[in-house]
Amino acid sequence: MSPEREARHGPPLRLLNFGCGSTYHSECVNLDAAPVSPEVLAHDLRRGFPYAADCFDAAYGSHVLEHLDPQAGMRLLQECFRVLKPGGIVRIVVPDLETMARLYLQSLEGAMAGDAEARMRYEWIMLELYDQATRTDTGGRMGAYLRSGMSEFAARFVASRVGQEAMGQAADRVTPQPVLTRMGRRVRSAALALRRALAGACAFVLLGPEVSDALREGIFRRSGEVHQWMYDRFSLAQALDGTGFVGARSRAADDSDIPGFARYGLETVNGHPRKPDSLYVEASKPRLT
Repeated sequence: MSPEREARHGPPLRLLNFGCGSTYHSECVNLDAAPVSPEVLAHDLRRGFPYAADCFDAAYGSHVLEHLDPQAGMRLLQECFRVLKPGGIVRIVVPDLETMARLYLQSLEGAMAGDAEARMRYEWIMLELYDQATRTDTGGRMGAYLRSGMSEFAARFVASRVGQEAMGQAADRVTPQPVLTRMGRRVRSAALALRRALAGACAFVLLGPEVSDALREGIFRRSGEVHQWMYDRFSLAQALDGTGFVGARSRAADDSDIPGFARYGLETVNGHPRKPDSLYVEASKPRLT
């Protein structure tokens, strides 16, 4: 950071952005298992962070924790605690189970009463609740729904849940992404497909079709796309408290105690939440006394 920039923004902030996918910033330390840019370091988060204790001012993970089972999720939060400096802030973003459940109940009541729009909302919320936990192929039923011809009302509702960026990515109708990002995703998808195909072929020859199908499904479910747990504001705060963090509370997409967080552009696009279905919770590592 230049002296002029430091004078405007304060001393450099060391921010760890883990499980970043294609949402990263050059001033962060960006980690992902399948990097799509030279600015993202390759690392399997299940192995902990490759950094010393007390070396980051803030740690941020968006839509990562739900892809781990609860025990692995707690280990990841423990790693966040370890690498943060005393007083450091952790910001965890996950799909908001509470909001999904409330929308499910409201939509169910309306659908049972014959409300066509409520039935449409019900169909989508059922996918939000279960598809990514049960799918056996990339994109699942949710991806197929997003690519289908939706009514204008349905498209508006779904966009209000997943965001315009996800809507476009699923339907291949977004503003073109950087070439390296697109190539990285294609290579990652192709490698997974090849791995599943080879494993399935070997299993089919050696063990038969049923075991072959089970092996392909198992490889997919361990690829990182499937949700292995869900959180609401209570359970996520409890997990953070159980790791040693204090002061856990819900925030908005554009609200953070991380100094200058908004300027990284990790949560919002043109002033709108990147993933509107999210729960944002922050907590801090206790300061030394």
